Amino acid sequence: MPPTPQPGSPSSRPRGRPVHRSARSASEPGSGHALLRRVAHGVRLAQHGRFEDTVCLLTDARTRLRGHPITASAPVVPGVLANLGLAQILCGRYGPADDDLREARALAQARRLPLMDLVVRQNQGCLALHRGDAVSAIGTFVDLRHRLPADRRDALHVDLAEALLAEGLVEEAATALHEGSWSDDGAAAPAALLVEAKLRLLDGSPTRAIELIRCVRRANGAGSLWHRLAVRLEHMAHRAARARPSGPADPLGAPGTAGNADTLVTPGLLASTSTLDTTDMPSPASPHGAVAPSAAAGTPGAAESDGPAEATGTPGMVGASGTCVTDAADAAGPLERAGDALVLRAPLAAPEAPVRDRAAHRARRALAGGTVHAPGAWAGPAAADPHVVRAGLERALLHGDAATALEWADLGRTWAAPLVPGPHAPRSAALTALTERYRAALARGTDPRVGARRWESERWRALYVSGPPARPHRTSVPVVPALMDRLAGRAFVHLVRASGDLVAIVTTSAGVRARPLGPFRRAARALARFTHEAPNTHGAPTPAGDAVHGLLAPVLSLVGDRALVVAADPALGDPPWGMLPALCGRTLSLVPTARFWAERTAPPPTPRRVLLVAGTEPAGAGAEVADLAGLHPAARVLTGARTRPEDVLAGFGRADLVHLAAHGRVPDDAPLLASVELPQGPLLACDLRDAPAAPAVVTLSTCWSGRGFATAPGLPSGFVGALLARGTRTVVASPVPVEDAATGTAMRAFHRALVAGTPVPEAVALHLGRSGFCCFGA
Repeated sequence: MPPTPQPGSPSSRPRGRPVHRSARSASEPGSGHALLRRVAHGVRLAQHGRFEDTVCLLTDARTRLRGHPITASAPVVPGVLANLGLAQILCGRYGPADDDLREARALAQARRLPLMDLVVRQNQGCLALHRGDAVSAIGTFVDLRHRLPADRRDALHVDLAEALLAEGLVEEAATALHEGSWSDDGAAAPAALLVEAKLRLLDGSPTRAIELIRCVRRANGAGSLWHRLAVRLEHMAHRAARARPSGPADPLGAPGTAGNADTLVTPGLLASTSTLDTTDMPSPASPHGAVAPSAAAGTPGAAESDGPAEATGTPGMVGASGTCVTDAADAAGPLERAGDALVLRAPLAAPEAPVRDRAAHRARRALAGGTVHAPGAWAGPAAADPHVVRAGLERALLHGDAATALEWADLGRTWAAPLVPGPHAPRSAALTALTERYRAALARGTDPRVGARRWESERWRALYVSGPPARPHRTSVPVVPALMDRLAGRAFVHLVRASGDLVAIVTTSAGVRARPLGPFRRAARALARFTHEAPNTHGAPTPAGDAVHGLLAPVLSLVGDRALVVAADPALGDPPWGMLPALCGRTLSLVPTARFWAERTAPPPTPRRVLLVAGTEPAGAGAEVADLAGLHPAARVLTGARTRPEDVLAGFGRADLVHLAAHGRVPDDAPLLASVELPQGPLLACDLRDAPAAPAVVTLSTCWSGRGFATAPGLPSGFVGALLARGTRTVVASPVPVEDAATGTAMRAFHRALVAGTPVPEAVALHLGRSGFCCFGA
């Protein structure tokens, strides 16, 4: 059967054959050409934010298409319904949108239009997002990420960014947004620019947000939804800018750069959101792959907020209790910031769209009461909302209640655990295949970075497709009493971000106190600079080290000479804490949260069963393991042909202490693909979930193996996170490169201390901290 010609094309009329005089002219309203031109015009209006006009045009076209011969062309009706459904979403008419999209998908499947089916699924994901089911929307979008053709994924990136943002996953939203491709002229669709502007505002960069917003406002007329949304966002951005202190307009390292008012260079922002699709539609007037953005900013709840009170960028004052306070007379600042953040996180939607997360708004209003609230049953699911958690933390600090602030701070790391694939996330057949492909690429010595990104994407898909996660709704007992009982003579230090400052909440037997340490961004930059320079300084003083020492001085005055247990905001990264001048030689354990430490009350076991594993490289790995075998005469030693990953994992189940000496690497995009290079193939961090049992102590004598612990948000990742999740009590690893010869010498001294009965944290401080190694866990 010959292919069906596209209606309106020259080939659609048989040549040499007279046209019947009753046939309609292409210019008549009911002709196929005219109807398709109306559809194309409706799509163009949607691209400029005129969604009400789009609904009117497409509804009329749909009525006229009933029984029309042009509907014999398979893509016409489902394409019109897909576009109409998305326009209905943007107008807040979710019921009709649901009906249109269901019909469109049924037709796409019946007519065997796989691309149209994917497009309709994407629009159904947008409907779920706008109805408040962001988790289902994330599942739809991540499932489509590698199904849609590469040239049609830009809109999907924006949709996914909005869904992640709605759940509070701000960093993940920024990553998804910037995965979009560049356009040749640097332009981006309005929805992409508005989502970028929201991310800028949440990051405390109103100046750049205003530049982005103005690009949208100037490019779209006053009758456009994009123009209305841009005006609303610009009002919020100006209030935020007025609240900022004088100083640099934006922090260093923020993604994207702004040019003049009409040309904005923003990486990855080419897509609009969701698909008003005309792919396969026989419309000569319609561009192939026409798209229109899927959302509108703000909700009716926007009126609750008077605008964000931006961080002052200067250290707060210290009250009599040692708690950080600011010049604010009450807690209005944190609550206003939380309210604006909830509005900004809501998907771009028509003004009449309902508030997405009423529980978070109720919790924010409850925090405005006269008493300081610790997290509990009163907050419901909002206790797992990052901006509610931040507001509770900041409000407690403002009122001088450091103990309550610590309770909130403990949730700052764990709130996202159900939403982000962790070490024990579900596995799929595709993920297993990608894991082996990555392992083979490592063995061949080829660059596996593309495979790492694809692997991480499949992890997200497997998590959400296997069953959408839900935030836990449970009441936890307070952690501070258990923490103080567990600390003995130690001090627990939680480094948190509050009102733009880095604040140390210090718990000792004397109580809980807080100290401001200066602007958070400055502290993060100082630690990043030290982390970069430290491996090459060989312990010599550096300006970066002096800056970090000054940063931590207020903490040292509180803790004295106590051993430390430290939990840090993940945005501070993975510095080699034992190399910091202020902490060098001090016993120190790194944990994700106070509760993690408080719940591990059992005494550490004596490591009687020892497993030693050596890689071929570096050159000193074999000698290091041989020397350690002399210190542990009963140890099981695996080298050469005995180092298959499955053999090493089996050895984990029969050991109390495991020592691996080899090359290590950690891909930035997928910390759970961290690897230790062994002669018979690399051992990956994600392999550790298959170990029959977890040893009490694991020492990773490799470069980089401590990276990934500070994963934001969610549970620790990388080799350290995988081992702790499997049940290992203590992991010794370095987040920076280490020297082969110096590491071998330090490891021998460390193991001699273990044999003599020295606790692991103290042995690390004495012998390994100066080399870059850290003690993770209890």
